[in-house]
Amino acid sequence: MIYLDNSATTQTRSEVARLVCEYSQNNFFNPSSVYAPAIKIKRDIQDCRIRLLTLLGASKQDNIIFTGTATEANNLALFGSARKNKKILISSGEHPSVFETAKNLQNLGYEVDFIALDKAGAILLADLESKLTSDVGLVSVIHVSNETGAINDLKRISQIIKSKNPACLFHSDGVQAFGKVHENLFDWGVDLYTMSSHKIHGPKGVACLYVKSGVNLKPIVFGGGQEGGIRSGTENPAGIMGFTRASELMYQDFAKKRAHIKNLRATLLDLLSKADLDYIINGENTLENIVSVSFLGVKGEVLLHSLEKHDIFVSTGSACSSKTVGNRVLSAIGLDKSKMEGNIRVSFSEFNTVDEVSRLVQALKNEIKTLVR
Repeated sequence: MIYLDNSATTQTRSEVARLVCEYSQNNFFNPSSVYAPAIKIKRDIQDCRIRLLTLLGASKQDNIIFTGTATEANNLALFGSARKNKKILISSGEHPSVFETAKNLQNLGYEVDFIALDKAGAILLADLESKLTSDVGLVSVIHVSNETGAINDLKRISQIIKSKNPACLFHSDGVQAFGKVHENLFDWGVDLYTMSSHKIHGPKGVACLYVKSGVNLKPIVFGGGQEGGIRSGTENPAGIMGFTRASELMYQDFAKKRAHIKNLRATLLDLLSKADLDYIINGENTLENIVSVSFLGVKGEVLLHSLEKHDIFVSTGSACSSKTVGNRVLSAIGLDKSKMEGNIRVSFSEFNTVDEVSRLVQALKNEIKTLVR
């Protein structure tokens, strides 16, 4: 099997899986219980918060709120910070978990506006500045596009926001970036930042929201008051331990891993350039892990299933929007229908090889030749 859909999910590392098993079978206690083994689990979770803050380059005075999914964390960021007398600005390139939440807030009477994208796939900074009035309370801009891999300059965005409106909160969905760029939330000036475990070879069913010290969120899940009263519900110690360890492992030999990913991307682009195929690469200044490519004259979904016959797995974009018609993000960067229809997304992990990339391109050549007849 050649798995090239790592932006959708990743294989859990063996070391992480063993740790999850340990906390599921042996250290399985409820952190809210008051006997010694449970208190130790509670301390282990607190230690995980500190370890994640360290990886993020954040202050130990800041907080990590553990959630069940990144979708929940994004909902918490938006619903938890939304105020009826404050406008919300959202980039047009957001993942559905932010975009649909913003639309829901609109339906509830909140004022929401959307920031346009440039042709590279990042936000138009001039459009942000023009819409950033004194009544804006929250700006949310994805760090790395899940569709194209386009990178938004969080530090520059934060500088623009804070210089014009110091009280405005800045949230970023960092799901596709965490573990793949050198995080420095202190330097970037981000107030809220979303991360996900299963995108970095950790277990599914656990994610988190970074919350800068001094930021007050309203809870959206009520009950026993866990996570400092922000996210009630029994914590998932096994998932949290696995998530934290997977995060640390992503940053071990970081430069070597990034060089390998860059080589995979360069190999793909080189082989495509030598193939007799009609295609375009979508986005510019993108993270190396993600390649969005549109093949003209074919439909992406048909091509996806054709590759599946070769035991090669890619996607046509976000798994969370696979049931929708068209591609909102590709449309926002100016792609016409014919180019959007032929789009596939290839996303690498450190476990992919150059040989797998070569086999992908050969399969593409074979299948597209058949499909365009």
